Amino acid sequence: MIDPNDLTPKYYQLAKILRQQIENGDFQPHDAIPSERQLEERYSLSRPTIRQAIDVLSRQGYIYRVHGKGTFVSPPKLQKGMLELTSFSEDMRKRGLKPGHQILEFGYVSPNVKVRRHLEISEDKAMVLQIKRLRFGDDEPIGLQDSYLSLGENKTITREEIEEKGSIYAILQQKFGIFPTEADETLEVTLATKEEADLLNISEGSPLLLNERTLWSQDRKAIEFVRILYRGDRYKYFVRLTRQQ
Repeated sequence: MIDPNDLTPKYYQLAKILRQQIENGDFQPHDAIPSERQLEERYSLSRPTIRQAIDVLSRQGYIYRVHGKGTFVSPPKLQKGMLELTSFSEDMRKRGLKPGHQILEFGYVSPNVKVRRHLEISEDKAMVLQIKRLRFGDDEPIGLQDSYLSLGENKTITREEIEEKGSIYAILQQKFGIFPTEADETLEVTLATKEEADLLNISEGSPLLLNERTLWSQDRKAIEFVRILYRGDRYKYFVRLTRQQ
């Protein structure tokens, strides 16, 4: 119950209670949580306090609202190990989801300084293939992926191949015998712009996980620099740590 003597704000106490109920399995994914009226009666709280608690849980990705219907429990976040070198399509399939994509941009561009540095390109006039896509898991928008590929002469990937295969890694392996073997990766938090929010079906300013990766082939050639924005309410990373004796 809500403790009136606790210095923690009452809305945060309520958010913690509901979060624990969700994590304990009292509510299943897509179950409706109690209405504002029910929460008001159960915990003797005001409507503004209850709405503050709901906003906290919504920002944390535990619940989602459907206009005119109510507030529901979000499905569990997709989890990716930080030591796993996998493509987005492989990630989705491992979790039992159907990967999908929508191509937003496709074509050869002159890379900026940052992309040239990551792809170890020295020529100012070099061109790289840019493939920008909206990525889906079971038809739900999960992330925005912006890839830059440096494949060398006489190696091209067509828009039709991307549409058919979906996975750049699969095309690299099957068409060119190029095997992604190592990658450097960074992860940070950012906030969704209006354009990003509209594409991902979230609110402007919602938290996003920004993942930047430089990929090397088996012969230690930098072949891809990719920038991926994952929805913070649908994705999380994990890493297992060991203590040296």
